[in-house]
Amino acid sequence: MADNKAFCEQIGSALVTLGTKETLSCMARMMAAIAHKQGADLEFDCDIGTVTVERKTVQLNG
Repeated sequence: MADNKAFCEQIGSALVTLGTKETLSCMARMMAAIAHKQGADLEFDCDIGTVTVERKTVQLNG
C-alpha cells in the first residue's frame, strides 16, 4: 500500500494556498466525478467522521 503522507501534505498546502472553501470544492468535484465514473454514490468512514458523495443528474451541452 502506498504511503499517503505526500498526498496529505499537498492537501494541506492547498488549504493554505487556495483557502478552505476552494480546496474542499475541488475535492468534492473530484469525488463526485469518481462517483459518476463508477456509477454509484460513495461513502467513506474513518475514525473522525463520514463523507458521503451523492451523484446529481448531469446534463451535457451539445
